[in-house]
Amino acid sequence: MSQEQQPAVLTGSCLCGGVAFEVDGPIAGIGQCHCSLCRKVSGTAGNAVFIVGKRRFRWTRGETSTQRFVLRNDWGTIRCATCGSPLPASHDGKRVWVPAGLMDVPLHTSVQLHIHVASKADWETIHGDAPRHGAGPDA
Repeated sequence: MSQEQQPAVLTGSCLCGGVAFEVDGPIAGIGQCHCSLCRKVSGTAGNAVFIVGKRRFRWTRGETSTQRFVLRNDWGTIRCATCGSPLPASHDGKRVWVPAGLMDVPLHTSVQLHIHVASKADWETIHGDAPRHGAGPDA
């Protein structure tokens, strides 16, 4: 799987198609968080995202159809107000966290990093040989 196979512009959208966006490629890989917050917000084993600089991201449709949910400690999620799909978000004004499952095109990459594996669900088995961090990647 190589970055050369990725289109120059990667497109993504929510489940209902009301919100869409583009990312200037390529992306290096996907990170997967296994913390309890990501499990709760996704309803699955965690969140799989890739991060890009804000200048590489743009909304193409439905930006006004988003709804932000702020949870504890200003941690939250942005969702499509119609279908509830999780949407890309910037937490620092410089980078955008893009849920990998929203992409409409093949990414030709894989999970390159697992974080917060010390708090993963007891029923989850992590596969592959990507680096695993008990907490965040800098811990």
